[in-house]
This record gives sequence, C-alpha cells and structure tokens, in this order.
Amino acid sequence: MNSPFPGMDPYLEDHNIWPGFHHSLAEEIKGRLNAKLGERYYADVELRTVGERIEIGAPHVMYPDVGVYESELREIAAVYEFETVVAATPAPLTRPSRKPGELKLRAVRVYLTGTNRLVTTIELLSPYNKRYSEGLREYQEKRARLVDSPVHLVEIDLLRGGDRPGPEVAEPPIDTDYVLLVNRYRGLQDRVSEIWPVALNEPLPLLPIPLLPPDADILLDLNAGMREIYQRGAYAKRIDYRAPLPPPPPRPVIAEWLGQLVGSHQ
Repeated sequence: MNSPFPGMDPYLEDHNIWPGFHHSLAEEIKGRLNAKLGERYYADVELRTVGERIEIGAPHVMYPDVGVYESELREIAAVYEFETVVAATPAPLTRPSRKPGELKLRAVRVYLTGTNRLVTTIELLSPYNKRYSEGLREYQEKRARLVDSPVHLVEIDLLRGGDRPGPEVAEPPIDTDYVLLVNRYRGLQDRVSEIWPVALNEPLPLLPIPLLPPDADILLDLNAGMREIYQRGAYAKRIDYRAPLPPPPPRPVIAEWLGQLVGSHQ
C-alpha cells in the first residue's frame, strides 16, 4: 500500500519515525543518483558524528541531518535507598535518567570520479537544523561556506516546523509546507536560488541535480523514492492516519483537504 499523500507524507515527521526515514531517504537518493551519473561522477553519503544535545524542557528528542539516532535510552540501572532523619516530601514526578549519546549526521554528495572533487552537496534538513538554536546556527554557517565555494548546493526541507535556515527562503517567508532549493555555482556570476514551494496536497517536483559544465542536470524523482521508502519501511502498518498530524498543525488552507484525504483512507 502506498501513502495517501501525493508527495511527502507528513506523518513521517513524527519523532519516532523520522530518524529511520531520514536515513533511508539519504540512501535512496544516493542509489538513484548513482544509477544515472555515468562514469564521470559518483554519489556517496557523508558521515559525521557529533555529541547529542539534551535540551531542558524540550518536548521530545530532535535528530539532525539525514541523521540516525544510534544510541539507545538507558534507564537507571540501580535504585539507591538513603536513610534520613527528617522525613522528606515524596517527589511528585520521577523519570528515568539518560546519558549523552552520539548522533550520526549524513549528507548526500556528488563527486568527480578519480579526483574526488566535490561537485554538489545535497542537504536534507532535520529538526536539529531547524528547531535547536545551536543546530540552526551551525547549519547556517555551513550553508554560508558552501554558497561561497565552487560547489552546487541542493537543499531539501521536508519538515513543516521550525525555522527556514536560508535567508532567501525565510525573508519574506513562504507560505508553504515544504521547500526544495537548488543554488548553483556560476563562476563569477552571483548565485541565485531556484526554489520550489510544495504543499501537502502536491507531489514533489523532479529536482534537478547540477553537475559540472557542459554536463546536463540529473533529474531526481523524489516521488518514486518516497514510494520505495514507504513500502520498504512498512509505514502503512506503522502509521495511524486517524491520529492528528505531528506538530505543527496544518495550515488553514490545507486543513479541509487533509480531513477529506485522511477520512477516505480510514
């Protein structure tokens, strides 16, 4: 069974589902590009490990960059009893403790065969990039360096919540659900971002992946990739479409359409 949504399925944004989906999406993009790139180029997934951040008061865990949260929560291994002279008021709430772990960050990159020259980087945004101030700042700094380099930038934002990191997307804000962006290196010419706003009721566009001149763009079929990931991940039996969307709530222009879609899928 396929997702009832024509493009990105917003239920995949759930914090329990997103890490596995994000990892699968990076691998799917790598595979689809390598099937089309020919001998001159190859695509691979860049791996970077960072320490996990634990936010006080955060409603749930956030995950970064096409990332997979690879450490498991560890409950307190022992319970200690202390004798006290003065009786203490019992704590109204107790929760298991956790230890800092590690997060694996991944980005899909296209290289020139032989020299391993980086040609194009494909950044898949994550909750860490968009909702944590430190993660947002780190990604914005990385993004600025990429735009100042002779490397094409492709940005795929399949999260409705959080801040849009690119200034050309954030100001003025774009009233949409998802944003796909291609920023090409053009030598001495100013760089311009091609932007595709995508609503929940729309399929994802064929996304051009730029290469070195005179080679033509490779077209990335994200909709076909989404269908493959959805089926391999068995999401049809894991997602309860009767439940509300993961936050944030749908935009008003989408809410009525969404109610009809989910109702017909039940």
